Amino acid sequence: MRVNPMADTSSIVLDLTRLLPGPLAARMLAEMGYQVLRLEPPSGDPARQHAPEVYAWLNRGKETRTLDLKSEAGCEKLKALAGEAVALLETNRPGVMERLGVGPDVLRAENPGLTYVRIAGYRSENSPGHDLAYLAGAGLLDHWEGAWQKLQVADSTGAFWAVIAAQQGMLLGGGFYEVYLAETANTLAYPRVPDIDGSAVCYSVYLARGGKVALTVLEPHMWERFCRALNREDWLSGAFSPTNPENPVYRGIQQTFMTQNAHEWEAWAKAEDLPLRAVQPYRAPASLLPWKRIG
Repeated sequence: MRVNPMADTSSIVLDLTRLLPGPLAARMLAEMGYQVLRLEPPSGDPARQHAPEVYAWLNRGKETRTLDLKSEAGCEKLKALAGEAVALLETNRPGVMERLGVGPDVLRAENPGLTYVRIAGYRSENSPGHDLAYLAGAGLLDHWEGAWQKLQVADSTGAFWAVIAAQQGMLLGGGFYEVYLAETANTLAYPRVPDIDGSAVCYSVYLARGGKVALTVLEPHMWERFCRALNREDWLSGAFSPTNPENPVYRGIQQTFMTQNAHEWEAWAKAEDLPLRAVQPYRAPASLLPWKRIG
């Protein structure tokens, strides 16, 4: 487990979640230095069978135990564990944990400092749902076109909000929070930013002699630097011209990038202080922490 000095590494977080948003939130907390104890029912998490690689990645850095909350012994064990924990995450529908006798009121009575985070579907109704339904109900399917086929946006943003809720609760000394997946994707529902969809030559993906490069010279001074570095002052007025084969600027850029491989262009861009990178193949990241403590 990665240990981060910003977290109390003796603090225990209980992960009773399944599928994607809860396990992702708990993994993020593990990366931040919390001791995450994953508690699965005897039947396990459906993700283990359906998507074993995803399951393994989501639950990296956690200790996993089996806990049967349908038994009295299992409920008593959870109460004991919650008494020593700083946070608990769960993804059952509202009312399930209460019926089992281990809801937030009961567990927080045992440990008032516990932050209890429930990742639920909807704020005002107790209905089942999944990522696609949440995006549909929020009016975001058309806004993002086919994004839902490659990325679970509501689930992923839900994980971030669950971490934020847990952190706020721990900061304030405990509490009960519900995070609604039907609303979490609204974080990213800003109006579309023009010219960053690959339709302008200054911000697009190009073939290189080997591989591809992503060119992102949006700012006027960056575009000018790019053009002058290639001795192509004739492109200066064409930053936002279309990525269309009929556009001579687009054709010229594409022909230029085909003269070297992608990594050579990346090295050139670094030397010229330009925002261009070679397109890398996908690899599941080993670490999630995007920061380091400087002071």
